[in-house]
Amino acid sequence: MVALYPLVSQFTITGKLEDLRVKSNGRVKYLLLSDKEKDYWIKVPKEQPEFLSQHLKLGCVLKIAGMQKHKIHQGKVEYKAYGIELLATPPLEQTSDKTRAKVLFCQSSSCWNKGGKVACELLKEELERRQITEQVEIKTTGCLKKCKQAPNVVMLPDKIHYGGIQPQQIPLLIDKHLI
Repeated sequence: MVALYPLVSQFTITGKLEDLRVKSNGRVKYLLLSDKEKDYWIKVPKEQPEFLSQHLKLGCVLKIAGMQKHKIHQGKVEYKAYGIELLATPPLEQTSDKTRAKVLFCQSSSCWNKGGKVACELLKEELERRQITEQVEIKTTGCLKKCKQAPNVVMLPDKIHYGGIQPQQIPLLIDKHLI
């Protein structure tokens, strides 16, 4: 039997803060950072400054350094931050305006193979049919940590998570969140 060990390396990502998950005690647990290529869910260490959640605003630009662990047997990469630097805060007008709609598709092997790829393609086709492709950005992400509910989709700016989506639900999601 051959054991597969995760590959660990450092990373530095600069991008826009799209979302954050905060525990009931106020501690930030995960950050959703977006760059030009894709979105990253990054775990924040427990030893974070207490004021971190108060200074982070959606839309701000962050530079995050940390360790990434490639879990080959699971087909995913986990990111854990050890340094978070605030580079820019969003302008006041940007935070008050409704942002462009985004649809995040989990691209982990579990979600992608259980219908995520098909759902993503169907969404693209339906947006083209309705002629609203310019109003909606479709992005693939790393693992959304809800593999048992695969395939997983997050609708932004509403921040609504859908698990186990079926192809027939795509027009309903468009009607509910994107129009």
